[in-house]
Amino acid sequence: MPTGLPRFAPALAVLLALAAPAARSEEWREVPYADMAKIPLTLAKVDPQHIFTTVLVARPGKGLSALPTDYRLEVTVKDQSFPVSVAADGRVNLPFRQDWVDAGAVLRSNQPKGRVLVSMNFNSRVPPGVRMSYAQLTEAAPVLERGIEEIAGFMSFMAPGVKTFTLSFDKPPQTALITLPDGKKKSYRTDAKGLIVLPWEPKWAAGIVELSAPLRGIDQSLK
Repeated sequence: MPTGLPRFAPALAVLLALAAPAARSEEWREVPYADMAKIPLTLAKVDPQHIFTTVLVARPGKGLSALPTDYRLEVTVKDQSFPVSVAADGRVNLPFRQDWVDAGAVLRSNQPKGRVLVSMNFNSRVPPGVRMSYAQLTEAAPVLERGIEEIAGFMSFMAPGVKTFTLSFDKPPQTALITLPDGKKKSYRTDAKGLIVLPWEPKWAAGIVELSAPLRGIDQSLK
């Protein structure tokens, strides 16, 4: 369970070991629920359009080929315990609730340290089709930057911003053509990894993007 999230973590994969010290008993280990919920709840506050989705996936720890068959997670709120379901593919269905944070809830795992790892990802939605405005393609950037500033608080002047967008496709090679508001065109092709990396330029908002194929995914990197 988190040894600590990166300071500005939205849109980045965060590897969390669901087994930290401070065990309530020899079997169960726990961490403050607030540690897990802080970033998803903060992001939700600045994302009324639900551009981002928080995804938790449990994976076997080092040396294991599968999740333990008796793997269990639960949230304890005051005197009540709420089981957290884990799907066959490892997807963890953990609700993020401010009232649980306020009540001092804890997230508990019945596995020893290192046997189960959970990745926390913040996935932005993928624009449909092959023609869209640059603003639509990059809609996640303003939300991400507001979320980072919210987390940073009074240190927001030091918070990083979005630097680039990485486009992925089912079958490279592919191309992206951006017609800027002034009529100029910029052309991009997939690299050796099958990806297209575009700069984040707010002044291009009214530009038009034409893709050679629909996107599989879109990610953001920070500067």
